[in-house]
Amino acid sequence: MVGERRNGNMLVQLGPRLQAYPEELIRQRRTHDGQTEYLIRWCLVTIDDGSKVKPENILMWMSTEDVYANCPTLLGKRKTDAQRPLQFPADVTFDEVELSDMKEDVKNLVCRARKQMAKKSDLSISITHTIHVLSAYASIGSLVGVFKETGALNLLMELLCNKETQTRRSAGKMLRALASHDAGSRAYVLLSLSQQDGIEQHMDFDNRYTLLELFAETTSSEEHGISFEGIHLPQIPGKLLFSLVKRYLCVTSLMDKLNTAWAESSSDRQDASPSPASSSTAHQTELLRVQREFDFTMAMANLISELVRVMGWDRNRQPPEVSTGNGFKTRSDFASRSAYVEYVQDNLKSGMMVRMLEDYEEVSAGDEGEFRYSNDGSPPVQVYWNSLSRTYWVHWHMVEILGSGSMSQTFFSKPPGGLYSLPYLLEGLQSEPVALSRAEWWEILFFIKKLEPKQQQEVNSILLQSLEDQDGELDDSFLISLSVPGEVAKKLLHYLKQKLPSSCLSDLLCSHAFCKHYLRRGGGCLEDEELLGEDRNVSVFIKTDWCFLDNYQEDVLPWHESIEPCLSSMTAFINDREVVQLFIRFLYRLASLNKDYAVVMCRLGTKEALVKALDKHSTNLLLVTELRDLITDCEKYASLYKKMTTSVLAGCIQMVLGQIEEHRRSHQPINIPFFDVFLRNLCQGSSVELKEDKCWEKVEVSSNHHRANKLTDKNPKTYWESNGCTGSHFINIYMHKGVVIRQLAILVASEDSSYMPARILVLGGDDPTNINTELNTVNVTPSANRVVLLENMTRFWSIIQIRIKRCQQGGIDTRVHGFEVLGPKPTFWPVFKEQLCCRTYLFYSTKAHTWCQEVTEDKMQLLQLFNKLNSALRHEQMFADRFLPDAEAAEALGRTCWEALITPIVHSITLSECSASSPLSWLLSEYLDNAELARRCKTRAAIFNSRVRRLTHLLVHVDTSRLDSEELKPPVKSSESESASATNDNSTLFSSIAGIALCWQGVVQRQVKKFLESSCSLPDFVERYRTLYLRLKNAMEELFGQQTAFVLALRHGFSAALLQLSILRAMHVSERFAQYIDQMIQASGAAAGSVETLERLQQFLEPMLFLSGLELANTFEHFYRYYLGDRLLAQGNVWLESAVIDQIGSCFPSRFPQQMLKNLSESAELQQEFHLYRLQQLDRRLQEHDQVSRTWKHKSTCSRMMEEEWLESEEEAELQVLVLSPRCWAVSSLCFLDEPTKYFPGELCSYLNQFTQFYTHSQSIYGLSHSKPRRLQWTWLGHAELQFGCWTLHVSTLQMYILLQFNSQEVRVDALLQTTGLSAAVLLHALTPLIREGGLLTCSEPGVLQLNQRAVSRSLDGVPASVQLLPRQTYLNVDEDAAGTLERKRNYIYCLIVHIMKQEKEMHIDNLVFKKQEASRSPGTGRFSCSTSDVLSCIMHVISKGCIRRNEDNPHIVEFLPEDPSTPQKGQAQFSFSRTEIRKDPAATDSRF
Repeated sequence: MVGERRNGNMLVQLGPRLQAYPEELIRQRRTHDGQTEYLIRWCLVTIDDGSKVKPENILMWMSTEDVYANCPTLLGKRKTDAQRPLQFPADVTFDEVELSDMKEDVKNLVCRARKQMAKKSDLSISITHTIHVLSAYASIGSLVGVFKETGALNLLMELLCNKETQTRRSAGKMLRALASHDAGSRAYVLLSLSQQDGIEQHMDFDNRYTLLELFAETTSSEEHGISFEGIHLPQIPGKLLFSLVKRYLCVTSLMDKLNTAWAESSSDRQDASPSPASSSTAHQTELLRVQREFDFTMAMANLISELVRVMGWDRNRQPPEVSTGNGFKTRSDFASRSAYVEYVQDNLKSGMMVRMLEDYEEVSAGDEGEFRYSNDGSPPVQVYWNSLSRTYWVHWHMVEILGSGSMSQTFFSKPPGGLYSLPYLLEGLQSEPVALSRAEWWEILFFIKKLEPKQQQEVNSILLQSLEDQDGELDDSFLISLSVPGEVAKKLLHYLKQKLPSSCLSDLLCSHAFCKHYLRRGGGCLEDEELLGEDRNVSVFIKTDWCFLDNYQEDVLPWHESIEPCLSSMTAFINDREVVQLFIRFLYRLASLNKDYAVVMCRLGTKEALVKALDKHSTNLLLVTELRDLITDCEKYASLYKKMTTSVLAGCIQMVLGQIEEHRRSHQPINIPFFDVFLRNLCQGSSVELKEDKCWEKVEVSSNHHRANKLTDKNPKTYWESNGCTGSHFINIYMHKGVVIRQLAILVASEDSSYMPARILVLGGDDPTNINTELNTVNVTPSANRVVLLENMTRFWSIIQIRIKRCQQGGIDTRVHGFEVLGPKPTFWPVFKEQLCCRTYLFYSTKAHTWCQEVTEDKMQLLQLFNKLNSALRHEQMFADRFLPDAEAAEALGRTCWEALITPIVHSITLSECSASSPLSWLLSEYLDNAELARRCKTRAAIFNSRVRRLTHLLVHVDTSRLDSEELKPPVKSSESESASATNDNSTLFSSIAGIALCWQGVVQRQVKKFLESSCSLPDFVERYRTLYLRLKNAMEELFGQQTAFVLALRHGFSAALLQLSILRAMHVSERFAQYIDQMIQASGAAAGSVETLERLQQFLEPMLFLSGLELANTFEHFYRYYLGDRLLAQGNVWLESAVIDQIGSCFPSRFPQQMLKNLSESAELQQEFHLYRLQQLDRRLQEHDQVSRTWKHKSTCSRMMEEEWLESEEEAELQVLVLSPRCWAVSSLCFLDEPTKYFPGELCSYLNQFTQFYTHSQSIYGLSHSKPRRLQWTWLGHAELQFGCWTLHVSTLQMYILLQFNSQEVRVDALLQTTGLSAAVLLHALTPLIREGGLLTCSEPGVLQLNQRAVSRSLDGVPASVQLLPRQTYLNVDEDAAGTLERKRNYIYCLIVHIMKQEKEMHIDNLVFKKQEASRSPGTGRFSCSTSDVLSCIMHVISKGCIRRNEDNPHIVEFLPEDPSTPQKGQAQFSFSRTEIRKDPAATDSRF
């Protein structure tokens, strides 16, 4: 089972040093479909240096199945389905008696606290003790309801308002203890405090601060596990902050009510019997749930809207693009086509909508589609055309840009098209729904609720007029569930655009519903953009005349937004005293009118600006001291405001993450308005660059710490100088969180001479004890003054270390004059990404573990796995399309989902104690067994295989083994690597595709092994083998495509099965393979050869490559070169032979076939040289005759001699001599021909003698002095052409000799045997084609051969023909004697290798080969001759048997293993070996091996 365990519960590895485990079961609830879910607290622990620190918590709702699979100890021992309880087991929660007693205790404590509060005397210590006891009860999750029933929450509100600070703090602790189980209770208490007696209407600054201080004591961003360190947060005035906190508390309270909507009626529904009354109750409960969901949705939308506004995110909001008037140029706007093409190439992005401008093949003018991507091909543009419902390629000038489309932010970096482009995640294009979705309608309802009551009545009237089937009034409950058509929505949006107040208009114009159902339906116009621009560009321009403050009204203008521009302007005009004085007066006036603005000034650096102004203008400025004192008094308020801002923002992010998780669990869309707006601002980055000290927090140096400030004083003349040994100097830069470095440089000086750095190493790390990731190494030139160390980093590093490894001229200490850092402005994306990916990984890890457990219990659940995975991934894909703004966020989410789901599932279904029994192996085997039946559609086998294909396509879509480049670590020392590996997550080292490929390899191996065992002796074994390969190859492509990993797995599966063959069976298989290739090549060269034969040969050669590198290849090469020699000597098809050898050349370890072809080409060159040699000899002889001729008599004699020679040359037969090397050609001594002159006519013998002289002469010229000259050994091998009447006979050399004997009447066979000295078998092999029925010879009497007179008459009277009489190929027979000889030979080598290794223990593999060869040649040993490749093959076999092994660090070193190897297979004898057993056995020698 995948996943580590901790006390019986699942331990999830969220990162290299981050773990999560279930710690506590908080409570349960019933979902709207009646399922039970449990709230589990997961504890996140960071591991540093082997110790677990920094615990954090994540609360996550889990289904019953997930809880039993991942944290069964929280629910007790696992029970069967029928025994699984719907309520908490007895060993987890308290029984009724205990709950009753505790309830009474809480009531008594509440009464005692009230009595203590009623007393006038100071008894704060007593009531504090009572509160401590109540806090202990509040920490028990099962008592949440008791506190609501006993009035403890009302008491808590009173205690929080107590004048005693100690009492308020104790009450705050009690509230936090209660909120750890029930956040809704805290929200209820705080919300009640903020709303009591209309507190918001008459609240002044001090009262608001007091209440915010109370909120701060009970809430913090730390409880959400989120830190915004380094991120700039806006300064929110107290009134806006108080309103924001109220909305946050309201959302928290409503969310708690929503979670308990079904729990309130769960007990009633459990005992209710099916009846109209019970169905009515269920309907009412469903209405209550929908109403609460709507209330929560509206409250969440209000919170997001206000948060966007106070954070300043609305300033960057842009109006949605409309397809009409999109701002893109058309083709008519350009003077030339090339200019238009260049414009389209620059502006067209993936996902944009385009229109076809002209007809092109299958695409018509006017068709619209979505641009996918382009390449360098022709046509270069791929577009998904709606009319074709598929992609089609067109040219750049044929398309017109319409605007942004709805291109999916796909999870994975795969190109579109092909088998692996999200094959089942994305559904086909669907028609636009008639009615609005619930999310769209509730977004419109949000704006309707912003209207005045009278205007809302008008909206109801529009709905009643448009919806004909509706009568009467529309109440709120009916409006929530109303189905509204798109045209009606357009009317409502048009009305809202005209009637909404300006504060809400910008939200409407940028909303998803407005863009889709108003602008895209033709309702947009220029007026919309003007309205949006007018509202979006609201800002206060501060004039020199501050008359606006005379009529100051707090809520009319956002005065706090004017403070930062004022400070910037004052700094810019710092030299102009009048301007500075004017700004100071304005700021003082603003701070005096409202303390909230003074608080804002604290956080914006007003005091620093005032100090600079005083330094510049001395005491000539008025109100400076007063303004500075006022700001100083408000610093304590500023700290509280910042704390509350971070707490609310962190809480909002956690609520958003909770909603994502909630809808991920139910696979329902998110209905919250502006949800996409909030996520877009959390996910987007910033192009604003930060320099120097804004990027980093602090600097540390290795020595001379008092001079570290010289690195940051921005003075190039000063420097930090180290003090230590060479290579120990470093500078640590601690970066602000989220700052990804764009450029890091240091300043040096050439005049520093030997103090100047020469080689710098840059390292990155997450903490001071773990800075070991090498980022870059830079060599510094002696003339440099600014050295760039890093550029365009892709990830955040907490600490950057600049380590000076070497100085110029061998210096010891170094000098650095400063450093410069350039980075992007810190944003919320790194913080949100960490939280989003962490929770996503945890959620899907538990799901994967549950599904893996189901598969382990029942393998058939594998068929349901695709639907589960596809449903989860499709939901995430739809979420990314709708809410995530860019590809980076979508890819981060997608990769997290993939790693959390696919990697552990693949690990679980591919690995088991026995590889044959893994679930995926079983599934793939079933697929192969059903392959033939599945060809018929609508059968069970076809349906089964379809499900298997869909699952495998999904599992191999992306390989999760790819590591980001910035996470790759350089080699470290062994001790460091061991410690680092202890903290690494094993799952990150596991590749999903590699696991599946290994499983597929095992399936292939078992299939091939089963086939070899059952079909090896069949006549059509090789054809069946070829069919098996094609079947497995086709299945591989159907399941996995043509990915390299699975092609290699197919090869390794075949190779592993062939390796398991015994020696005798391996020889038979090799022989059959070589015979099959020989038959196919001969068949293709025959007159009846066809393309089909070549195709079959080509198909068989593919699996032949699997022999490469195997011991079997040596045996196969032996047979192949034997048959190859016969084909080549019979004038075979050399080009086909060469093509075959080129394809399977790796199957020949000794490369004999390649050398045989090379030998033929060398022989042809030698034949040409011999031709030139003969011409030279003839020319020389003629020249000699000319010189000695003195008289006419001599001339006439010379002429006669010349004529005789020319006549002789004309009568000479055409001959060619093949000079073959016995090293690569397998020529038996039985075929040797000692004296050709005894058997062939004189003219043939003359030619052979001349060639012998030429070859001997060439050897003496080109041979080395110390080398032994080669000699020619003639053989009976070869081929000839004889003229027999009108026939041309193609015969072998021996057949030619036999036929030439028939110039006499008859020939006796025994005479031929005696004359040639050949064996009867060889002679019979040559005679068989000649004496067959209708052949040239007949055998009328035993042992007497005569010419066939019928054949003679046909050859004289018939038409010219070519007659093939070459002997048929004779195939080697691997009989028991040959097999036994080979087996004894190899067993001898095995034992000799083991004997040598026992003595040496460890040696180089080359030395082992040499020592074995030397031992074989020593006296008293067996006379087995073998090649080096044979010895290496046997060494590999001994290694596979476990007798010896390779050294892990030095693979060329082999080591002896003292353990006895496993029992060899059949045909591999096992016996001990010692010197006394070595015997000389000449009979065992076989020159063929």
